[in-house]
Amino acid sequence: MVRKSLGWILVVSGLLIVGYPFLQKVAYDRQQQQLLTAFDQLGAIEDRENFDDQESALSSINEDQSLDLKGARGIITIGKIDLEMLIFEGASETELSKGVGMIEPQKDFFKHNVGLAGHRAVADGKQFNRLDELSMDDEIQVNTLNRTLHYRVTDTFIVHKTEVSVLEDQENPHLTLVTCTPLGSWHPTDRLIVQAELQDITQK
Repeated sequence: MVRKSLGWILVVSGLLIVGYPFLQKVAYDRQQQQLLTAFDQLGAIEDRENFDDQESALSSINEDQSLDLKGARGIITIGKIDLEMLIFEGASETELSKGVGMIEPQKDFFKHNVGLAGHRAVADGKQFNRLDELSMDDEIQVNTLNRTLHYRVTDTFIVHKTEVSVLEDQENPHLTLVTCTPLGSWHPTDRLIVQAELQDITQK
């Protein structure tokens, strides 16, 4: 009887170990979709009510969504790698657990080289793990509350994690996407960099 119970325990434990990454991805995808929907709702509220700022609009969304959306600056979309994530001010674990982190929140998408950091998980399609598939001329979009910014990839390369000069402003507005490399390594010292130049801005 004890041996049979032990066998069942081992089977269930094995299933949990194997299924955990999948369940984690499902939960993460659900959270992302809820946040994206809330951010879209936030934009609709701002357009309809003509609120002065984002904080006023947040008060009209339920409390849980308000907390999750605090510091949200936009949505990054990269069609080639099927990525759509919220952009948050700051790049601490709090922000990176919810989406992409804006390394220097004081920067302006319309003027500066904006650095965006994201985790690189092993689970397929999660966060920045497919960033290495991007190449020259691929398109990236950033949606703010009332505008869509269209970027074109101009360079991809690898640097040491101390090479912060990649975040310096350039002649034209840029995005600099930053993530760890290689994929799946423990405490890697290198960073994969994808830089894209602003091409066009459209009003929503």
